[in-house]
Amino acid sequence: MDAGRLDRIGGRRLGRVLAASVAAGLLATACGSGTSGGGGKLPTGPVSMGVLSCFTGTLASLGSAMLQGSQMAQKAINDGGGILGQKLDLAHADTQCDEADSVPALRKLMAANNLVGIIGPETQEINADAPIISAAKIPDQFQGGSTLFDHNANPYLWRDSPSDSQLSVAMALYGYKKGYRKAALLFFSDIAAQTFADPIAATWKKLGGTVVSRITDLSPDQTSYHTQVQAVISANPDVIFTQTDAATAAVLFQNFKDANNLAIPFVGTDVTGGDDYLKAITYPVAHDHLISVYGTSVSGAAADEFNRIFADMFGSNSQPEANANYAYDSVISQALAVDKAKSINGPDINAAMMDVTNPPGTQCYTYKSCLDLITAGTKINYEGASGDLNYNQYHNVFGPYGAFQQSLAGQQVQVQILSADDLAAATP
Repeated sequence: MDAGRLDRIGGRRLGRVLAASVAAGLLATACGSGTSGGGGKLPTGPVSMGVLSCFTGTLASLGSAMLQGSQMAQKAINDGGGILGQKLDLAHADTQCDEADSVPALRKLMAANNLVGIIGPETQEINADAPIISAAKIPDQFQGGSTLFDHNANPYLWRDSPSDSQLSVAMALYGYKKGYRKAALLFFSDIAAQTFADPIAATWKKLGGTVVSRITDLSPDQTSYHTQVQAVISANPDVIFTQTDAATAAVLFQNFKDANNLAIPFVGTDVTGGDDYLKAITYPVAHDHLISVYGTSVSGAAADEFNRIFADMFGSNSQPEANANYAYDSVISQALAVDKAKSINGPDINAAMMDVTNPPGTQCYTYKSCLDLITAGTKINYEGASGDLNYNQYHNVFGPYGAFQQSLAGQQVQVQILSADDLAAATP
């Protein structure tokens, strides 16, 4: 199947996906995954984690970032002594950004590897994958922003990046701090983009702004958006909040350039900070007219370690992909949970997650230093490159966001940070 749009699901298609999910979950349980069953099981060889994400399709940049961060964590873990004395192996599978395709990808990943944990996916494929993962009792740290998981009740799902509802607050807060007061919302019809408009509008209203135009049903990949562009311009906004795919953005930005020379600034999401999107609209246009808001690494020892490993692996003249820090922290924290549990059984690892991520405990910032503390019998509180991983009762975290501008040389440059306290104060 060709790479599809995110979250294409409904009617009979939903039934097929859920049926496949349940069947796959039963199969995984029947096959006896190495992470299910009784406690205290030690590895006899390399320990495996799976990375499940989009590696093809219009949002392949999400999978690329997830794999990059996971590979960086793999190096940190193996250089720091491994997991329970064994090396960490990584396997990955391609969801093609589609729920139906994610099911066989996940089944293949699980069948070929004795997984102690799964990283991903980043998008709403998790809806189809969750029944399989929980049936197999494998801890999963996903990065999907869907607000449907703001009150997650699945004990095996952990979201280590903030919800889209928080990203929406960050986007609105950045725009308001810049002095904008009249906003247009311009999002394509993909379900992954539908979770932004309401929280942006609510935050904007709380801050004192006005939404003067709201378009959330742009059909992707059209040859012209002249009608919608004129509608936005006629409303006279001083900022446009947006998310589309790269191909749609290329046409949209050209239409705005033709109509008003891109006189209205854009504020986008992590998707608009992806290199495919930036290349589609061109770096000069992005530099002059677009700010992308997404999770950022905090300063300190964890970020220093993250940047050091990146430079060792990829060189000092490039920069990590947007959101790679979340995957890095996912792998590190899952590895520490295995170390704490002294077991590769899923329920044991799952029970140890908050023991290594949440206070109270001695703060630690690198895999090696955290492992040394666990070995010494000390309760730890891992502080990651993406911020603290203090999970709430719904297995959600809260963290800082950065506003990024594209340089002409092709680098994303942070121009402002929006702290967790700032976001909490602005949240409606």
